[in-house]
Amino acid sequence: MLKIFTDKRYSGFVWHLLFAGVFIGLSLIFIEFTEGIMWYLISSVLRIIFGIAILIVSTRLFGRKASDILSFRNCKRALVAGCGFLLFFLYYVLTVASGFGKVTGLTAGILALRIILQQATTGFYEEMNYRFLLLEGLKHTRNTVGMKILFVMTSTVLFGLLHCVTGWDTYRFLQTAAIGFAFAVIFVRAGNIVIPMILHFVYDIIANTVPYVEWNHNPVFDNISSVFEVMLVFMFVISAVLLFLPEKKTTAI
Repeated sequence: MLKIFTDKRYSGFVWHLLFAGVFIGLSLIFIEFTEGIMWYLISSVLRIIFGIAILIVSTRLFGRKASDILSFRNCKRALVAGCGFLLFFLYYVLTVASGFGKVTGLTAGILALRIILQQATTGFYEEMNYRFLLLEGLKHTRNTVGMKILFVMTSTVLFGLLHCVTGWDTYRFLQTAAIGFAFAVIFVRAGNIVIPMILHFVYDIIANTVPYVEWNHNPVFDNISSVFEVMLVFMFVISAVLLFLPEKKTTAI
């Protein structure tokens, strides 16, 4: 029984499900009794607590120091591995910029707690739980094509499901799963979890500001935004190609 919690290859799956289950359960309880600023604060605290707990478990499970896990090692390689997401992100920024009208309803409290604090802690917690904890075990397997598919797709599907906890939404599942897949490829290719954390945070800053934007519909914005799904597929394909490229030995940065 103890082995399912200590096997470096697959125990990350078990620990992930434990952490995710408790985190989601607590979140659903708190969201019933809180809202607005208070909810953003509580959810941020939960993300910090669970992210740190996962970091502690990971150091013992995989025999790595926290400073080693949260390092910028191979950051250039990570950015190359993330070029699919970076291209999609550039497209996303251009889309928002082309149709940006004005911001309404965004108070200082919402900006500080929902847009900044909650998204910073989300990047930390979700990358530790849905990427590092689920994917680090791949290094302790034969790391074949089949194993890469198993580990990466497990991370991808679970990340998509996370965003449908309060109600099934096929579009939301596919969108978040595709982005999660791109982040998973970055970690598998470079072993760097900090870059996905930063990219996750930056993307979420914009994505969570969008609900407060009044759009200026114009031909440029309408044409660019109409290919959003195509760009998601493009990101996924580029990331998939990069995932299966032959590994090259690189010097840590």
